Amino acid sequence: MKRLILISVASMILCSVKAQQDEQFSQNMFNRLHPNPGVAGSNNAICATLLGRSQWVGFDGKPESYLLSVHAPVPMLLGGVGLTVRKDQLGQENTTGLKLAYAYRMVLGTGDLGIGVGLGMLSKQIGNNWRAIDDVSLDTSIPDNGAKKTTFDMDLGLYYKTDKLYVGISSLHLPSSTLKASDFKYKIARHYYIMAGYDYDITSLPLTLQPSVFVKTDGSSTIIDLNVNALYNNMVWAGVTFRANDAIIPMVGFMKEGIANGTVKIGYSYDVTTSLLKNHSKGTHEIMLGYCFNLPDKSKVQKHKTVRFL
Repeated sequence: MKRLILISVASMILCSVKAQQDEQFSQNMFNRLHPNPGVAGSNNAICATLLGRSQWVGFDGKPESYLLSVHAPVPMLLGGVGLTVRKDQLGQENTTGLKLAYAYRMVLGTGDLGIGVGLGMLSKQIGNNWRAIDDVSLDTSIPDNGAKKTTFDMDLGLYYKTDKLYVGISSLHLPSSTLKASDFKYKIARHYYIMAGYDYDITSLPLTLQPSVFVKTDGSSTIIDLNVNALYNNMVWAGVTFRANDAIIPMVGFMKEGIANGTVKIGYSYDVTTSLLKNHSKGTHEIMLGYCFNLPDKSKVQKHKTVRFL
């Protein structure tokens, strides 16, 4: 096989295999619908979240990921629905995903349980902008014309939430399909996620501690994010995430209630690389924008008839 002058891109691909196929985000406490369809309709609001991430700044072909998710309760369907659109670019590789989610919701104890399913499509594309010492077209093992394949995708998830606690477990890419073309073969690995978080109010101060954990695995490698944020006066937060053998991630954010009958959130995180890439990378930037439109409270009003007022 001809020697390719794609050292940076090759490094990205090797690192991606080690760090699994699904794109990685650091502000996962605000990104719950994509990894778990059971989240759909869990808030009494129409909620939208946009995430943008530029990873390993300083590398050619560095990963860049974008994700938009929207979900809302639909009482007529006894649950909620959601939509996720994502795009991930890594060197010559592009991934696009579109997923619709439905979650059946039921009261359980002091909280609410969502049983969700996600259905959609997943597309992989290999570009044709190759650079090599020799003529790329002479090596049939190189997809010099590019390649693109699309397949059906399916997810399942359980998500439980109370006023203070949330816990979720899910599996993505259940079909575990293989995308094939004449010079292209890509196996989509099944992924498993666990998420949990808790709000601990400090009564002596207008401060809420929000520890959370986010686990992602494909069965061969596992990534664990341990986070704690401190929310002050229900308006400003700051915190840090620790990801073993990869990064320490400080983050800050701001939220404002009462804007167009909803709540706006803006967050920023910066991955300080601690792996061997730290000598070559300038870290990772990530921005989060969120908005929840509050739905009117439709609590049932109890009515009683009396013979005195007929």
